[in-house]
Amino acid sequence: MRPHSLRWGDEISGRLGAQSSERGSWLDLIPAGLLLVASAIAIFLSTLTADAGSQEVAVVAPLWSNAAETAGIVARAGGSIVASAGLSNVIIAHSDNPDFISTLYRSGAWLVLDAVKLRGCFSL
Repeated sequence: MRPHSLRWGDEISGRLGAQSSERGSWLDLIPAGLLLVASAIAIFLSTLTADAGSQEVAVVAPLWSNAAETAGIVARAGGSIVASAGLSNVIIAHSDNPDFISTLYRSGAWLVLDAVKLRGCFSL
């Protein structure tokens, strides 16, 4: 055994005692707050995602896409455009094809949301 080594119990009790007497600041809550916000956004988006039975969907293309590129995604997937959603990278589309949603993702859509549920939350 080395002459100046600390024992395991001494080191642990010393650190725990020092930490428990210190007061945390509100900055310590930032990671928890960010996690809460991220979780709320994920839950919100998961409730709006389109399922296989959705015929009218909101197609969200990459942020840098213009309206023509977003319309191209819908056209490649075999859908028709119902309306624009106010943003150049979001279009409301329709198709009777049961594989329409998976085809949209393969064509380059970032997100496909149920347009009926989306209209219930926002005015699109």
